[in-house]
Amino acid sequence: MATIKRIIPPRILKSGVVEYHSVTSPPDDSIAMCHKVPDRIIPVIFVPGVMGSNLQSITKNKGGKSNPVWLVNSTLGVALSWAFQGAERRKSLLDPAKTELYRAGDLPADAAPRGVFHTHPAPTQEEIDQELRRRGWGEVSHLSYGPWLKWLEESLNDADYSKSGMEYASSGLRPRLMKELVANAPGIEPLTFDEVGLSYRYQFPVHAVGYNWLQSNSDSATRLEAKIDEFIAYYNRTYVCQNVILVTHSMGGLVARYCTQVRKQQGKVLGVVHGVMPATGAATAYKRVKAGVEGVAGIVVGDDAAKVTAVFAQAPGPLQLLPSREYGNGWLKIKNGDQRISLPLHNDPYGEIYTVRGKWWGLIDDKLINPSDPRKKTLDSDWAAFETLIDKPVSQFHDAIAHRYHPVTYAFYGDDKAHSTWGDVLWERKPTLATGKLNIVKPSEDIQGSRVLHDSGQGQQVLWLKTGNTAMPSVFTLAEANEHGDGTVPIRSGKAPQGKVRVCVGYPGVEHEGAYKEEKQRLFTLWSIVKIAQQVKPPLRYEIDGDCPP
Repeated sequence: MATIKRIIPPRILKSGVVEYHSVTSPPDDSIAMCHKVPDRIIPVIFVPGVMGSNLQSITKNKGGKSNPVWLVNSTLGVALSWAFQGAERRKSLLDPAKTELYRAGDLPADAAPRGVFHTHPAPTQEEIDQELRRRGWGEVSHLSYGPWLKWLEESLNDADYSKSGMEYASSGLRPRLMKELVANAPGIEPLTFDEVGLSYRYQFPVHAVGYNWLQSNSDSATRLEAKIDEFIAYYNRTYVCQNVILVTHSMGGLVARYCTQVRKQQGKVLGVVHGVMPATGAATAYKRVKAGVEGVAGIVVGDDAAKVTAVFAQAPGPLQLLPSREYGNGWLKIKNGDQRISLPLHNDPYGEIYTVRGKWWGLIDDKLINPSDPRKKTLDSDWAAFETLIDKPVSQFHDAIAHRYHPVTYAFYGDDKAHSTWGDVLWERKPTLATGKLNIVKPSEDIQGSRVLHDSGQGQQVLWLKTGNTAMPSVFTLAEANEHGDGTVPIRSGKAPQGKVRVCVGYPGVEHEGAYKEEKQRLFTLWSIVKIAQQVKPPLRYEIDGDCPP
């Protein structure tokens, strides 16, 4: 006769104590079964990309509160906030010295913390919201990341303790990854029984760490370091917690690399998952400074050079997205008929492109740095301040993280022609209206120093170009993107970690901002976290026994 098992579900009290309550019943041959709730905690920390954290002014209003200046709760909300803001207003509001993190952004509907959170008495909505805010969910863009954080929390903490034996995990996504591949690529294999089993011996509460993305990513790495210590200390009050796992989006990957490798926090981090990281920078950043942000996003971020430059020129964080030395030479090109010019030549984009003043192809038009100074009285000091940003926080940050990754790193990037990306940026001379032909300039003439007659600020410049013994207006246009990528990060930068990390996989159909909205990339992240969890060491480490899930 088969033994009847009665499952007694756990009740987690506010103190963290786990109780099992059984009702007295007539004697029979049944036995009570109590699933042990893991008391070993591995916090998963999500680090967002540029513009993915909410910001507020450091100046208090009359009520003693700070007003949010960058709040990404909804498409309509952020569009209405920025659609009619000019360059001067943008520079004033998005100043790294006048802003700080805003923590009270919207939380995803119906989200609730699982595990490591009391179930008895049943938590109120206020308690749920308070816990999610403690975990940092209100610091990051609800529009971009709210559903993703909810999915990750549910997928990593999906054990059903009301089911018997090994069935308490059978309905989760991790057992599914024992049967299917998350990608057809080197290093990818199905999860094993033991790997999945070990992962269910831990709780993975999901956190988010926002940061002031206008400031240097080295400053943001300092905040990430402090939050890692804070979360570990919090869970050690009641449980056992030694390490965290980082999951990053875009520029958040640069923050994490600086934190683990430069600030030497590698020992506290079991591993890292990077999504669409501009590992060596992105030429798209140059394009957007010179011609504004393309598409609907330009309404918010800035659709011309004046609006983008006003913010970029004072913000080391966005400037650190520019191509680094590691990106390589020759990515900025000028085409004038048969004449070709490619820069940088000497692996110094900082001196050869970014701080070149007064040239039409240089990164910054100095007259656009300070729109609140129409007479340009502070032109030289404004330029000097910008030059200092490039010479110190930008180039030094790039050099500090070059070729450096956490040894247990898994990464994915976009590889799709449909999301064409600027790997190179090409300025191309268009035929003259009079002849429909190009008048070829002799290579000895200074095309790089030609005078600008008109700059549309959206990718078209009219130059006074010498042609032989004559001079005439000539139009140079910024060419369309032509490299596979995700629309922001070109494949050359996305796949740069290959050979330096455990796995680096390219996916078609990845759009940069929505990289974590698609199932394939979500499953890759879940798979990677389970693989990373195998790195646990004492006192967190222990062996699988017969009570592991399938």
